Amino acid sequence: MNSIVDTMRINWRTIMATIAMIVDALILAASFIIAAKINRYDLSLPGILESYGRLLLFAVILFIAFSTGVGVYRTITSSPFVSRALRSGRAYIYTLAVILSVLFLVRNGFYSRFFLGLATLVAPVLYVLVWSLIHATIRWLGNRYGIGRWSTVAIGTEPNLSRLIRRLKENPELGYDVVGVIRAAQPATIGADLQIAREDVEEMVEKQNPGLIVFSSSNLNGSFDELEDMCIRRSIATRIYSPDLGHLFTKTKLYDIAGIPIFSPRRGRIEAAKLVVKRAFDIVGASIALVLLSPLLLVIAIATKLESRGPVFFTQLRSLSDDDAPFRFYKFRSMHDEADEQKDDLLGQNETDGALFKIKDDPRLTNIGRFIRRFSLDEVPQFFNVLKGEMSLVGPRPLPARDFTLLQEADHMGGYFRQRANAKPGMTGLWQISGRSDIGFREMVLLDLYYIENQSLLFDIEILAQTLPVVLFGKGAY
Repeated sequence: MNSIVDTMRINWRTIMATIAMIVDALILAASFIIAAKINRYDLSLPGILESYGRLLLFAVILFIAFSTGVGVYRTITSSPFVSRALRSGRAYIYTLAVILSVLFLVRNGFYSRFFLGLATLVAPVLYVLVWSLIHATIRWLGNRYGIGRWSTVAIGTEPNLSRLIRRLKENPELGYDVVGVIRAAQPATIGADLQIAREDVEEMVEKQNPGLIVFSSSNLNGSFDELEDMCIRRSIATRIYSPDLGHLFTKTKLYDIAGIPIFSPRRGRIEAAKLVVKRAFDIVGASIALVLLSPLLLVIAIATKLESRGPVFFTQLRSLSDDDAPFRFYKFRSMHDEADEQKDDLLGQNETDGALFKIKDDPRLTNIGRFIRRFSLDEVPQFFNVLKGEMSLVGPRPLPARDFTLLQEADHMGGYFRQRANAKPGMTGLWQISGRSDIGFREMVLLDLYYIENQSLLFDIEILAQTLPVVLFGKGAY
C-alpha cells in the first residue's frame, strides 16, 4: 500500500493530467447524451452514439487540444480551481466557435438548434458538478494519505517571500503546506549572495521534514548552491522563485504554483519514455509542417534567388552552450552573401547583451529577407534539423558558435547557463513567445531553465499554440 501511495505522490501531476483529460471527455459525452435524449427521447444509447458520435468525437478532440493549448492540463496541480475553470471556459468557447463554423460551412441540416443549444448549456453545469466532486476526493486523499500535498519550507528575502507565502496559503487546495519560514536580510548590494545560515536550514529540515524547499531570491549566482547540495542529499525537492521570472511571465501567461513562476536550478535526466514521446511528436509535427508549407518554401526559394546572388539556404554552426557540440543549422538566407564577413564591423551596434547579437535595422538584410524574418519564415528549413534529430520543435534556442566569444563571466549565472544543454535545441520556446529580440540574454537563459525543468508534451503543445499568434503578428522579430 505504501509503495502505491509513494508512486502516486511522485507522479501526481502526470496522474492528474491524465485523469483530467478522461474526465473532460466523459463530461462532453454525458452532455451530448443528455441533450440527445431530451431532443429525441425514443433513441437508445447505441442510437445516440450512432447519430451523434462523429460530432462528439470532433468536439472532444477540439476541446482537449484547446485545453492543452491554454495550459489547463499542465497546471492541473498548481493552479486554483477558479483560474483553471476560466481557462477551460476559453477552450470551450474556442471549441464551440470551430464546431458552429464547420456546421455552418457544411450547411448542417441534421443537428437541430435545440440539441446544440442544450448540449452547450449542459456541459458547463456538468463540469462544475463533476470537478467539485473530484476536488473533494483529492482533499480527502491528501488528508488521509498525503497524496498531492507538499510540506513546504520557504526561504528568502522580502517582499517576494511574503508574496510567495501568501499565494500558497490563499490556495490550500494546491497542496503546498507551509510548515516553516526562514527570512534572510536584504543583501547590501545588488547581486550579493543570499545570507542564510546553513545551521538554520538544517534545524528546520530536522524539525519539519519537508518535501519541498522554495527559495525566493533575485540573485541566481550561487546564492543557494550549498543549501541545494544539502537538499539533494536529503531528497528534498528545491524550487526557486525569482522576480525576474515574474516580470517575464506577464508576457507569456505561463504559471506554476498559484500564479507564481518558479524553476529548479538542477534537473535530472528526463525519463526515457518522455524522450521517446517527444521525438515521435517532433517527427510527426515536422513532417506535417513540411508537407503543408512546401509551396511556400518554393516561393521563398525563388524570391531569394531572384533578388540577390548567393545560396538559397544559409547554414551556420550553432550550439546551446559554449562547451556543447555544434551542429549545422539551416535557415533561408535573409541577408546579402557577404553578411557574415561584415558582422565584426557591426558589433558596436548590437542592441542586446550577452551572447546575443541583434540589430533592429540590420543593413545586411535583403528586401525578401526583411519580410521573411518579420514572420519567422526564414526559420522553416529548421524542420529538416528536427527530422535529422539535431533539434526539437520546442526547446532552448541555439546560438551561433562564434557568438560565445561575446559571453562575459557574469552572464553564466553561476554555471546555470550551461544547463541549457540538458535539453535538445528547439525551433521555438519561451524566449520566442515572450518577445524574442525584445528579451535580453539573461532573461532568455531564465526562460530556458524554466522550460527544461517543466518540459513535457503538454508544455510543448502549449508553447506551439502561443507561437502561432507571435509569428503571425511578428512580435519582437527583427
